[in-house]
Amino acid sequence: MSNPVAPQVAEGEEDRPAPPFDPAVVEEVLRLLDKTVRAHQLYAGNEQNPSYIKTIDGMRAGFVPLWENTGSITLLVSDTQFTWFGVPVHVREDKAGDSLPWTLYKDGLRELTITSGFEGGELDKFLAVIPRVRQALPHDDDLLTILWEQEFAHLSYQYVELAQDGAPIDPSAEPGKWPVAPGGVVEQPMQAIEDAQRDQQRDQQRDQQREQAAAAGGGAAEETPKRSGIVSMDDFDSALYFLEENEVQYLKTELVAEYDTDLRRVVLDALLDIFELQVDPLVRKEVAGHVDALILHLLAGSQFGNVAYLLRETSALLERARELQPDTRDLISSLADRLSEPTALTNLLQALDESDSLPPKDDLELLFVQLRPTGLGTIFAWLGQTRNLKLRPVLEGAADRLAASHTGEVVRLIASADGNIAMEAVRRAGALRTGAAVGALGKALAEPYRELRVAAVTALVDIGTPGAMQALEKAIDDVDRDVRITAIRAIAARVHKPALARVTQAVKAKEIRDADRTERLAMFELFGLLCGDPGVPFLDDLLNGKSGLFSRKEDPEFRACAAVALGKIGTARALQALQKAAAEKDAVVRTAVNRALRIGVP
Repeated sequence: MSNPVAPQVAEGEEDRPAPPFDPAVVEEVLRLLDKTVRAHQLYAGNEQNPSYIKTIDGMRAGFVPLWENTGSITLLVSDTQFTWFGVPVHVREDKAGDSLPWTLYKDGLRELTITSGFEGGELDKFLAVIPRVRQALPHDDDLLTILWEQEFAHLSYQYVELAQDGAPIDPSAEPGKWPVAPGGVVEQPMQAIEDAQRDQQRDQQRDQQREQAAAAGGGAAEETPKRSGIVSMDDFDSALYFLEENEVQYLKTELVAEYDTDLRRVVLDALLDIFELQVDPLVRKEVAGHVDALILHLLAGSQFGNVAYLLRETSALLERARELQPDTRDLISSLADRLSEPTALTNLLQALDESDSLPPKDDLELLFVQLRPTGLGTIFAWLGQTRNLKLRPVLEGAADRLAASHTGEVVRLIASADGNIAMEAVRRAGALRTGAAVGALGKALAEPYRELRVAAVTALVDIGTPGAMQALEKAIDDVDRDVRITAIRAIAARVHKPALARVTQAVKAKEIRDADRTERLAMFELFGLLCGDPGVPFLDDLLNGKSGLFSRKEDPEFRACAAVALGKIGTARALQALQKAAAEKDAVVRTAVNRALRIGVP
């Protein structure tokens, strides 16, 4: 690294503005950048090396004093140095492969602008670009192509288009002042138009001055003799070469539209047009291979909208293309299938889940619309584990669309060994009221996972068909209290009379006496709704018991449940049994009887 070079004032640069702050700050940043580039190349593949980590941290810390003085810096690039406000801030006299100025200059880059924020993730991208360019073979991509692929937000540049025949760049050209000749610098289009307008105004002012001078001299001003070989703008009709205001505005509008056009979409359209119009099998097979490779590049670049567009258009293309070979058709038609495979879709969702900023929501939704039913299980799995709050609503929408369109896949996933997938499938089956899922939900009631059994009961209730209610009867004998209560209340709400045999068995079983008050009361209410008059003798015996000196009555809580069940029956026999206990001394039983009588009286 050479020492800092003192500013030099070149001819015609006396009016160049002075640097707004000490150039040494910029020199230090570029010194650290050159050092970090070397370290990245040295420790390639071993980014966890302590020395490399220390160098990266020092590089990022070096930007702090720079951004305290300015929000951006613009460097002019020559073959041996970087210049900032006319001051060389990084000089390498040798044009060697490890020279940072020469690495950028030889591929046509002439101006580099870095803004605040570059030291974040984009610094790592830039460090990876430089060794790649230095080691590139003649047929590899050049620097400008690689920079374009990275889509930097905090790094911009100007460049020259090098001639195809390899003609050398004019060494006398000053960086930052681009020639107008073809093959010169690609100027900013707006700047070119504004320059033309300024030239036009200057010529108009000159014409006005001449007219005023002629009028002051009585209209007989002597014309200045024109030197031979000198071309004057007066020899031309300016109307042919300068634009009117509306024409300038039109050009500006068209240029903005042109630069807003997504060139990737244009390339995709061109490939699809070739595929459709060219019937040569070899051409179509080559295009299919390019499309297959492009999908990977677009996914890596987070171009999800373009991936969705490509998948949608290829699906329509298969219907329009004539004389399509079977192997080519299979390759094109399998693009969405391969994206929907668990491995590929898992990698995509993991990258989105770990991303700090997601692509536009519309692009993600367009992409997920193209997924096949095989991707539904992967989406269900990620709904239960995603940590990205912005990604979850998009996944929910995709899951709803796929589940509504492919209920057979939802039914199949209920039996999945993955608990998250099975749980989401059960919930979707209930929400969609999928009658075909009743058998699978009935089997889910035998699963060891309590949460899954509760969800299956809820889904069967939502479906509500006779078959669903019949499957729900199994849950009355479930080992978990919450599952039993949910099933009992669901059957009671539907008044599913075919469940009477199982309910009667449960009411008369010894286990009901060990149940808590809530479950016991829910069971007797259900029994009262289903049994009718035939159940009154059993309940009357529980409530009133046998008379006599040595008779022993049931527990008050149990007798109160019997009173509630009689109230649900509400027939004359039931009310008669309740009247017998109207004067009961036990407060719990008496309260339950009185409440049942109020309910049962018409």
